[in-house]
Amino acid sequence: MKPIIIRPVATLLMGTSYLLSEFIDHQLIPILVSFFAMIAIISFIPYLKKVPLILISSLLVLSLIFFIQGDGLWGMFIGLNTNVSVLAIFIFVPLISIPIKEGNYLTYMETVFNHYIKTSQQLYTYLTSALMGIGSVMNLGTVPIMYQLTDTKSYQSYRLVRTRALGRGFAMAFMWSPYFISVALIISYFDVTWIQLFPIGISMAVIGIFLGTLMEKKHDEPIQIHADENDTIVPIEQAKRKLIELLLIIMVMTAVIMVIEFQVDLSVLTIIPIIAIVFSVIWSLFYQSVKQFGKSLLNFTQERLPAMGNELSLFIAAGAFGSAILDAGASDWIIYFIDLLGISHVLILIPLILIVVNVLSFLGIHPIITMTALGITLSTSPLFADDHLLLSFGLLASWMVSVISSPFSGLNLLMSGLTQSNPIAIGPKNNLIFALTLWGISYLVMVVLYVILS
Repeated sequence: MKPIIIRPVATLLMGTSYLLSEFIDHQLIPILVSFFAMIAIISFIPYLKKVPLILISSLLVLSLIFFIQGDGLWGMFIGLNTNVSVLAIFIFVPLISIPIKEGNYLTYMETVFNHYIKTSQQLYTYLTSALMGIGSVMNLGTVPIMYQLTDTKSYQSYRLVRTRALGRGFAMAFMWSPYFISVALIISYFDVTWIQLFPIGISMAVIGIFLGTLMEKKHDEPIQIHADENDTIVPIEQAKRKLIELLLIIMVMTAVIMVIEFQVDLSVLTIIPIIAIVFSVIWSLFYQSVKQFGKSLLNFTQERLPAMGNELSLFIAAGAFGSAILDAGASDWIIYFIDLLGISHVLILIPLILIVVNVLSFLGIHPIITMTALGITLSTSPLFADDHLLLSFGLLASWMVSVISSPFSGLNLLMSGLTQSNPIAIGPKNNLIFALTLWGISYLVMVVLYVILS
């Protein structure tokens, strides 16, 4: 079997076997999940770039060392499925990109942009809002699409405005979107539901849009629209109707997830991939025949899934590493360190989390590693057993800061590649003040929530 086949097949079987395990209680299925996770990471390793290869290999070697001293090789094998529930979202949610592309919704968005954007501040607000909308389901793949969409003569000179808008819109979706791995990871460890996190996260995201727009005001200037771009690609009224249609579909999909989570005894980590599969199939068939949709699915498995290698491998390795250090007693070490600092209050712990997550991210340690270790430890600590909601959002807010500020984050590395810029200029120089300001507002909200919930 060729590697181009092995990678997508192993990835799909890993996600599918996890979903199957939620409905069929058989001891063989979790073993199958681990088996396909092992095949997936082995098949991706030869294709990883140098830095991810070193990081992922180091995590696997360290995991092996820890497990050999504890549960042995079998423990290592089972540990490979630790983050697979989270990865199921990462694997299946991108299927939604098929009907979004086939429905030409991005063309309609381009028409709306050309019609309404007249100043740099408007460019920022529209891009951030658009990324928050479409990006909440299409994830990181939306960023290069939206960047190219606005890489026109009129907008090219506003490169920093566009990168700020796209980066911040993506990072703010990190705090609320059920289709993002960040939210899925938190839900998988802590005793909280997405319905509990959603109102806090979406409120902070909306505040973030207003905050960013306000900060852009001092740089606001009129945009000279070129004549050839002033002509709309499709009638503006049609474009607006299609974008409203897109928004309604996303809202309906999200509402269905909320209702099912409330009515059925299933984790949202299981519900979201299933809903993504069902909606993508039904929605795509409005624009394609069954045969054409089959070709789109084939392209998805041959192009999109292999391109996920870095992230998929990192999440599998980080899950195994988190399980390994837990087996080695890391949770006791972290709790001991917290006790040593005299921290017994969640509102004191949350700023420490911000510092730890971001200092490590600036040193090149991916937040998923830190988040996995902290999530496993803090979710099982009796010291913070009544503070899971605040801890969950505290972790998400800290992760948000690292996503748009760290020069080593996947987002900023992607943006620096698109713009041919230094990741330090794209990340901390461009976004650190905004990120810390939004985190500060989020922290004040957490303080108010603590008072209300106490």
